[in-house]
Amino acid sequence: MGISIHESFMQYVKEKNSSKEEIDLYDENRKYIRTIYRGDTIKQSEWKKCVLCFVIDIEGNVIIEIKYDNQKDLCSGHIKHNEVATQAVLRELYEENGILFEEAMQVRHLDNIKISFEETNQELQCFLDVFCLFRTKEKSLRVNESEMKGIQRIPFKKFLEVFLNNEIFPYTTAYKPIVEKLEKLYQERFENNKVPLGIER
Repeated sequence: MGISIHESFMQYVKEKNSSKEEIDLYDENRKYIRTIYRGDTIKQSEWKKCVLCFVIDIEGNVIIEIKYDNQKDLCSGHIKHNEVATQAVLRELYEENGILFEEAMQVRHLDNIKISFEETNQELQCFLDVFCLFRTKEKSLRVNESEMKGIQRIPFKKFLEVFLNNEIFPYTTAYKPIVEKLEKLYQERFENNKVPLGIER
């Protein structure tokens, strides 16, 4: 008798975390350059591949991660060596929030954008696959205490305001079409709520 999809996923996560983390680097045209271990020096001409996921609970709140330095963040992480974006986002949803495979599989891909070092003014230069997950379960989230001290739930409209003001995650103009897609999906999901968005950009 074979193992379940969930068991297979758990085995995959365990294997991905059992050795030193390897990350592939690319040039600005997405051409592979080399593979490094996490923590190794990256040249300014080298780019990583990463994922970001907006997690929205069944009441329409956006889940925000509170780091130990009190910085606010979203579920995100590197795409590891020999991993694709969908695998990476499923792994991050489980590792950071305890969202199991069956629910995480409902994640929606919004876009892939290029985040430049110059625009964010941080050591972040990557090709970013952006996803959103509208939760279907009320089950509480499990906080990964090695990465964060807690989570916060922010109403969607308030989230957009603070996100666009660069208070949660480094905001760049590349996010504009993604925010528009996210608003549309939110309206469709919670159409009965008729939340007045109307956020100025």
